Amino acid sequence: VPRETPTREVETVAIVGAGTMGGGIAMASVNAGLRVILVDTSERALDVGMSTIRRNYDTSVKRGRFTPEVVAERVARIRPQVGYGGCEAADLVIEAVFEDMALKKRVFAEIDAVARPDALLATNTSTLNIDEIAAVTSRPESVIGLHFFSPANVMRLVEVVRGRATGKPVHTLIGSRQPSPQMMS
Repeated sequence: VPRETPTREVETVAIVGAGTMGGGIAMASVNAGLRVILVDTSERALDVGMSTIRRNYDTSVKRGRFTPEVVAERVARIRPQVGYGGCEAADLVIEAVFEDMALKKRVFAEIDAVARPDALLATNTSTLNIDEIAAVTSRPESVIGLHFFSPANVMRLVEVVRGRATGKPVHTLIGSRQPSPQMMS
């Protein structure tokens, strides 16, 4: 990717799905200094997801990787949300639901209806066709694959997959924001 490729700054990420992958992606995002809106269909699913996030951070505190204060600050940047409220404020919306094409297409159609017109829409799929998912949106040029490796909060690897219609400016997701070494811990 050429250095002169335009970038889009990402400060707020909405993550749809508070399960294992969604929770890990939320942690990776706040660890990189971003704000997160963690979306799911029920309060119960969000409670389970947030409990897992807290438990993972507690393990990091016990191992000396983070202080309780750092963890409290990071958890405070995650806003649990039943339904898509708040997605309209996100620079990037990442779908992290089960690997089921019908479900992903339904979620993408719903996200497309509420997300900002300039927001990037990403799927965490590892196997499904991104072009088929992008086709249910009004903006296939803004749809990409962001395949996080599990556990997303530990594995510092994400595969960025362009669809046929993906526009050039989405090559780099975080333009000017450079996380501090402490954020990368």
